[in-house]
Amino acid sequence: MTQRDVLIIGGGIFGSAIAWALGRRGLGKRVLILEREQPASGATSRAAALVTMARDDPSLMALAGETFRAMAVLEGEYGEGIGRRTVGALHVVPTSDGDALKARVQHCASYGIASQWVDKPEALARAPWLAPQSFDLAAFYPDDCFVDPYLLSSAYLRTALQMGAQLRLDSNVLTIMRHAGGVTGVKLTDGTLLPASIVINAAGTWANLLSVGLGLPLPMAPVRSQYWITEPAPIFPRDGAIVLMPEIRAYARPEVGALLFGVREQQPAVVDPRQLPRDLAGFVFDSDDADGWKNLAEGAATLAPYFPALNTLGMAHYITGPSTYTPDGQLIIGASRAFAGLFVATGCNGSGITFSGGVGRLVAELVCGEPAFVTPEVFDPERYGDFDPYAMAFLKSCAAARAQKSAG
Repeated sequence: MTQRDVLIIGGGIFGSAIAWALGRRGLGKRVLILEREQPASGATSRAAALVTMARDDPSLMALAGETFRAMAVLEGEYGEGIGRRTVGALHVVPTSDGDALKARVQHCASYGIASQWVDKPEALARAPWLAPQSFDLAAFYPDDCFVDPYLLSSAYLRTALQMGAQLRLDSNVLTIMRHAGGVTGVKLTDGTLLPASIVINAAGTWANLLSVGLGLPLPMAPVRSQYWITEPAPIFPRDGAIVLMPEIRAYARPEVGALLFGVREQQPAVVDPRQLPRDLAGFVFDSDDADGWKNLAEGAATLAPYFPALNTLGMAHYITGPSTYTPDGQLIIGASRAFAGLFVATGCNGSGITFSGGVGRLVAELVCGEPAFVTPEVFDPERYGDFDPYAMAFLKSCAAARAQKSAG
């Protein structure tokens, strides 16, 4: 078949992972990826890129587990470098949160996720920057890692192209075309019509701009995701562990002799997706705090007891970008019930890198009519019915979901 009848809108981490999963099923020569900028140039390249397994929801653990398997295939079979650093993840808590941590460790163990309890000296050896008095219990997940998000996304995409997929740049989709209850392709802003029997909306934070016009609002909004990178210091070993601090909903990981960290915002900034530019370079969520200093000062009160050097170290970098959050914390993955051939993959809730391999596999299974490896109903794109995804009350509910998100 010469016609590219499977169109993927978006060349970020989800779109690339879906193309890869379809290629692994022999559909590569049917796939055309449409990207209006450069692949992985949106939210993907701004991710902190933790890949962690410990979750309360078994479906999310399954998605994360599939990403680990995908990374192993990319590295082993294709020789792709993804910048993976398997340093493990420490979960540190005070005594007051000890029961919750013990319950999570037991829950994860029931799903085969390896962890071990470590004493305070071992925890501090893996993260010397931690204040000894800030925690009483520490659980270590040895298989957790972080990656270079651009390299991982590029690896998915590059191998998909090797399997026959094609990439078309400078392709800005204006509308998804449909007729008689099914999709028929897409129309680009330059007037080009691309016919197709399957259209996959993986446009990330811009996905609603294509979906709302079909009468299928997606329950998500772009919420500010941000992190800081300190100046280098001897207290940050290059092989130090990822550290998750659920009490204050904060995380940290090593970054070339420095420390990359993020801490929960009390009131995360959210934006109407119609106000987002196609190129995120220079975009500012909050003009009153363009460099994140106010938010850092706000978070310092809770982070400094864990990380005392925060009060004296300089900050080398501040990275921010939009993550798509949903009010219920579930991703948006699945087939449209209104239009045959339309699929959606978005709503990462700040964990798009972790779930990428699982999202790719699940969408490929749905497209191919295979049994799904997780129950897709929990990710139903139409689970909120008819509503206004641009209403301020809804946008605020998505921001609130980020404020309550646990670390990891």
